[in-house]
Amino acid sequence: MLHEVTPARRTDTAANHDQDLVADPAGLVLAIDADCPACGGPERTFTAATGLYGCTRCAHTSPERDH
Repeated sequence: MLHEVTPARRTDTAANHDQDLVADPAGLVLAIDADCPACGGPERTFTAATGLYGCTRCAHTSPERDH
């Protein structure tokens, strides 16, 4: 016996997520593959709201990626 299957409706489409990022970049934090100049940690962050680069291991921040 075969049953008809109706696909579920999606409300969390990729288009909606892309729109959220464009509309509010203030919450955006990027991972940067660069060593921290303060502690040598292998990854830094960039926070769109502040324009600052940070470190995932220490409290070092700077307005430039390599400083």
